[in-house]
Amino acid sequence: MNELKNECGGIKMQLKKIFKDCRIVGLAGEKNSGKTNNLIYLIKEFRAKNKEVPIYAYGMPDMVMKFLKKLNVKEISSLKHLVKKKDCIIIVDEFQKLKLNDRRFKYQLNEFVDFIYHNNVYAIFSTPNIREFNSVIGTVIERWLLKSIDVDDCINGSQLKSVVDGYNGRYKCLGSIEVPADEMLLINDEEEIIIKSEYVKEADNKLDNKKLF
Repeated sequence: MNELKNECGGIKMQLKKIFKDCRIVGLAGEKNSGKTNNLIYLIKEFRAKNKEVPIYAYGMPDMVMKFLKKLNVKEISSLKHLVKKKDCIIIVDEFQKLKLNDRRFKYQLNEFVDFIYHNNVYAIFSTPNIREFNSVIGTVIERWLLKSIDVDDCINGSQLKSVVDGYNGRYKCLGSIEVPADEMLLINDEEEIIIKSEYVKEADNKLDNKKLF
């Protein structure tokens, strides 16, 4: 049984709305736009409904990972850790560290995509650097979740730049997209979809940063 698709009761389960009929989602936005906190909220919301589906995370800050482990999220540090895993959700932050957007390692990306489809896996790719979403990784992303983003920060010829260029909805502003910290814009062919989230203080890895000025 595909547990991710099961939904009952009053919980919205935003992950179900995000994935719908696809397996690989790209979450793109500027630094400090709330991406990590949004991801943590999605996981927290999902766990409130489903405590059984395995969730794995790569590239999360130590403080965030400490909180995620309380939600029964397991940390991985290489693709090899996914061997024999199935029926699960994977959050890949800083995917570029795994060389998934490096054309010299395209075979590795292809193998990862095959793994996702053959093993009933759902994955979200994210990164602090918008320019890591090049045309290599863009070929496998089936749906985009956008935060605030400037079209000039996108790689020319990339799928992400085409998506940002083509968007003309309520959050379009002078060549950029401005999305509130507690929202994500789900690019969808049928309608404009806004994914609401709540602030998760326990997972704010910038909360204790010292003010230098």
